Amino acid sequence: MLSPHKQQGIALITVLMILAIMVTVASTMTGRMTSSLLRTEGVNYSEKIYWYSQATVEFSRMILEDDFEDSEIVSLDQTWATPDLVFPVDEGQITGNMVDFRSCFNINALATQEDDDEDDEPLAVSQLKRLLEELDVEEGTAETIVESARDWVDSDDTADESEGAEDRYYESLQVPHLTANNLMVDISELRSVQGVTADIYDNIKDYLCALPTSEQLINVNTIRMDKATLLYALFSEDLDFTVEDFEELIDDRPTSGWESVEEFLSESLLDGQDISDEEEAQLSVTSDYFQFFGAAEFDQRVIVLKLLFYIESEEATEIRFQYAGVDELVGTGEAQ
Repeated sequence: MLSPHKQQGIALITVLMILAIMVTVASTMTGRMTSSLLRTEGVNYSEKIYWYSQATVEFSRMILEDDFEDSEIVSLDQTWATPDLVFPVDEGQITGNMVDFRSCFNINALATQEDDDEDDEPLAVSQLKRLLEELDVEEGTAETIVESARDWVDSDDTADESEGAEDRYYESLQVPHLTANNLMVDISELRSVQGVTADIYDNIKDYLCALPTSEQLINVNTIRMDKATLLYALFSEDLDFTVEDFEELIDDRPTSGWESVEEFLSESLLDGQDISDEEEAQLSVTSDYFQFFGAAEFDQRVIVLKLLFYIESEEATEIRFQYAGVDELVGTGEAQ
C-alpha cells in the first residue's frame, strides 16, 4: 500500500494531466471555431463581391442601352465613353471603363477569303501591315506577323505565304503548340503568333482587338486622336495621306460625331479622293461591340472583369465574361 504522501502525489499528477488535456481540447476547439468563423466570413464576403460583380454586368449594360435608346450614332460624347466610371454601392463601389471595339483593328478580319486575283492580297492584310509599319515594326517583321496571324485564324493548315506559319513551325518550338485555325478569342492570343515579341505586343495591342466575326468595321466617331494611325492605315498608300492629316481631322470632328459615312467622306481631306468601295464599306458611324473593363470592390476585396457586349436592336447582350488582372484596368480610360 502506498503511503498517504505518495497517494497525494499521484492524485496531483492525475489532476494536472486531466487539466492539460482539457486545455489542449479547449485550445483545439477554439482554433477550429475561429477557422470556421473565418471561413464563413470569407464565404460571405466572396458571395457579396460575386454579386457586386454581377451588378457590374448590369451597370455596364444599363449604360449602353440608355445611350443606344437616345441615338443611333455612337460617339465620344455619350455616357459609355466617360472615363473611370464610378457607381457607389453599400460598403464598396463599382468602377471601370468602356472601350468601343469598333475603334480598333479586328485581327480576325484576316480570316476573310483571298481575292480571285492572286496578285492582290486581301485588304485587311495590307491594312494591318501598313498599321504595324507605322507603329515602328520593321517591314519584314510586320509581314511575318501579319501572314502568321492570317494562318493562325484561317481554317486550313497551309501557310498562305513563305512568311506565314502553321503547325509544323509551332511544333518545333521549345514549348510546342498548334495553331488555332479559328478566330482569336482575345487579342492576347496574338502573343503566341510567330514574330510577336513581348515588346512588339505591348506596342501594338492597344490598336487591335479580337471580335467573334471576320467583319471589319471602324467607327470614325470613336477613334481618339492618339489612335489616328489606325484611321490612316485603312486607306491606300497611293492616296498619300499622313497620320497628321487624320489627327487634324479628328481634332475638327463634330462634338457628337459625323451623322453618316457620307458626311465623313465629304470632309476636305477625303472629298474627291479615289477611295475604293471596299475601303468605304469598312467605315461606320455606329458600333455593335463594346468591352467593359470593370472592378467590383468590397471591404478591401477587389474582383476585376472583362465583359464583351454585342448590341442589337438597342439591347446589350453579354457574349464574353472573363476575370482579369488589376493591370488590365490601366490604360482603358480616356486615352483609349
